[in-house]
Amino acid sequence: MTNTTDSFITSKLYKELTKYNMHHVILWVVYYLFWVYVLSPGITKADFYINSFVIVSIHALVSYFNIYFLFPLFLQKRAYFKYFLAIVLSISLGSLLEAAVFTKLNTIANEFKSGLLSPRFLLSTAMAITYTTAVTMSLKLVKYWYERERLAKELEKINVETELKYLKSQINPHFLFNSLNSVYALALQKSDLAPELILKLSDILRYILYEGSEKKVNLTQELKYLQSYLELEKVRHGTRMELDIEIVGNTDDKEIAPMLLIPFVENSFKHGLGKDMDKGYVKVLVNSETQELKFAIANSKPKKGDEISQQKGYQGGIGLINVKKRLDMLYPKKHTLTMGSTESEFKVELNINLI
Repeated sequence: MTNTTDSFITSKLYKELTKYNMHHVILWVVYYLFWVYVLSPGITKADFYINSFVIVSIHALVSYFNIYFLFPLFLQKRAYFKYFLAIVLSISLGSLLEAAVFTKLNTIANEFKSGLLSPRFLLSTAMAITYTTAVTMSLKLVKYWYERERLAKELEKINVETELKYLKSQINPHFLFNSLNSVYALALQKSDLAPELILKLSDILRYILYEGSEKKVNLTQELKYLQSYLELEKVRHGTRMELDIEIVGNTDDKEIAPMLLIPFVENSFKHGLGKDMDKGYVKVLVNSETQELKFAIANSKPKKGDEISQQKGYQGGIGLINVKKRLDMLYPKKHTLTMGSTESEFKVELNINLI
């Protein structure tokens, strides 16, 4: 039912009808024909057309007064008792107005006019107006509810996109600072590694600025970015770090949210090398042989308190908490994330269904 309503309200036909308020015209024309059918037996043709027009006009008057005045004035502000009194008064006045109009018209025989102000006629008229008001009010509430739901969904979408952009844009400034210092040091030494380091840093920044703003990127691009990051860190840390990267399967025909894997790599360097550690390692395994991407990363653990993250001035990456949020937003119920730690190693395993 909800999907059918959504489909109709979002359809081109409905938009064209509401653009010129034709849905109102159609509603009242159909309602007018209903009254023509009800009043046609026993009354001359011209008379039941006129009587039907009077009835529908007064019903429409009360209905619109309720929808556009009483509803926002009382019901939306939750003044329920005031709304109840106001709608009862409006329906009562509508009944009296209908009776007064029919006493002035010649479409009703004189012998019946005396009964127009009788409690029976006024009550039946009030019930008819109440029915019309209830139907139009129901339509108004459905539309009002739908608009609120639509706006709430749009706001939620905007908030999610904003949060995702915020989480995605948080590049580790300390990493950039260290990388530029490494480039500067290598340039002073006129090392052959300096151009390679600059190229990899350039690739990383280009990816963040351009591909990083997309909702999905080719898995090959994401892994190329990941490799550039790893290799740049390898150049920075030199022989202190052993780097092992293994990629299995075809990555060209798959897509993934950008910058999703880098926090795990960043975390490995943050906690995987000690200040005085002679040798550390980071091992990365990516398996994309099926539509489920399997990503695993393991790093050595230095003596507690000697991690790079404990160095003065270290600012760290966006963190595992943030990447968990992104995974929950982007791949709800389509991913598993497990983390394990021993005395000498920290390991993360992430499986994502990319379909």
